[in-house]
Amino acid sequence: RPNPADLARQIKPQRLRDVLGSPAITGQLQPVFTSTTHRTTWDIGLPGGQLVECALDSGSIDAGGRSVDVGELELELKRGNPTRLFELALALHQDIPLEVANDSKAARGYALLQDEAPKPVKAARVRLKRKMRMEDALQEIGLNCMAQIETNVPGVLVQSVESLHQMRVGLRRLRALLDMVGDLAPLPAELKEGLDWLSGELGAARDWDVLAGTTLPAIRGIHTQALQEAAKERARTLHKAMLPTLHSRRYTQLMLQMNGWLRGRQWRPASGLSKDDPLAQPALDGLVPLIRKAQRRLRKRIGALDEQDAPARHRVRIAAKKARYAAEFFGDLLPAREVKAYVKSLSALQDRLGHLNDLAVAGKLLPVLENSGHAHDASFARGYVSGASDASSCGLREALDKIARLKLI
Repeated sequence: RPNPADLARQIKPQRLRDVLGSPAITGQLQPVFTSTTHRTTWDIGLPGGQLVECALDSGSIDAGGRSVDVGELELELKRGNPTRLFELALALHQDIPLEVANDSKAARGYALLQDEAPKPVKAARVRLKRKMRMEDALQEIGLNCMAQIETNVPGVLVQSVESLHQMRVGLRRLRALLDMVGDLAPLPAELKEGLDWLSGELGAARDWDVLAGTTLPAIRGIHTQALQEAAKERARTLHKAMLPTLHSRRYTQLMLQMNGWLRGRQWRPASGLSKDDPLAQPALDGLVPLIRKAQRRLRKRIGALDEQDAPARHRVRIAAKKARYAAEFFGDLLPAREVKAYVKSLSALQDRLGHLNDLAVAGKLLPVLENSGHAHDASFARGYVSGASDASSCGLREALDKIARLKLI
């Protein structure tokens, strides 16, 4: 039975604390779901005295006339190196196909009561301490990105457009981080290939989502409902086709390997970090060359840009994102006011270039609809987005030059 007084001490709103602290509340509490689980536990000893506790759960969760089966294997490192834990999980995965689950039984119980998709999860603020070493900051930022990727999977599996967007944002943030620290902590080629593969798998549906939900509704001069429905149907097909990706062996393997690389700090040489290694230095010192590198790359791409070159504009946009992510990653270690202004300026440029990129992508997708029964409307829309792109490019050089003069450090 729950103890409301114990719960009350963990809740901030005074009104709720008062309710839970009332002696009368105990008799009024009713279960909203029931979890019935049979658990078998045992320990696995690994070489070198390392110890992993295994818990195998089987059962069900019942709520509101609905039920979901429980079949879980929890692996907890009791003693030793986190790398060994993920190696064990990967070895099991070779023989018994597994999938990584991040939601608790309680979360699944509440989900059974609701007829709505899981809420999309945006990037959480990265929490860094001023005395952190660079290696600690790398791990903290990397796990923050991984959390955004993994917690959006339930929403993607029920074909939530926004969950897919946020999962892709998490993946972009992770890849930006790994690119930023590539000289300090090179990512194994297998993991880089895996992240590239996942990015490609998630991208196609998002392009059609944007066309249907953002670009087409903004077109004036014709009714675009039929085009929007056709684009949504294309997006739905791609969302469904993506589901096997997230249930695949390769996806599970990639998530386990990335978590193992980050949690086990597998960038370390066998002899460990020397005291002169940049990763062993204070993060306050180590962030400076990383942010300056991102700034230089952005300035270089702006300086060489032809504003009418869509692929080149997109490369500037990517550089702006990486510069913004760098500032956000290390925001706790930098002056708050300067970071806020810097991020705001980069976000504005990113939005403008993003709009131009959406129009360029629409120009590539609309011919598909032209050739599938929407020739007139799709042809008009293609001409409209071309004109809108030309109009939106006006004055871009002035905005870019202003960004090129920005300096955070």
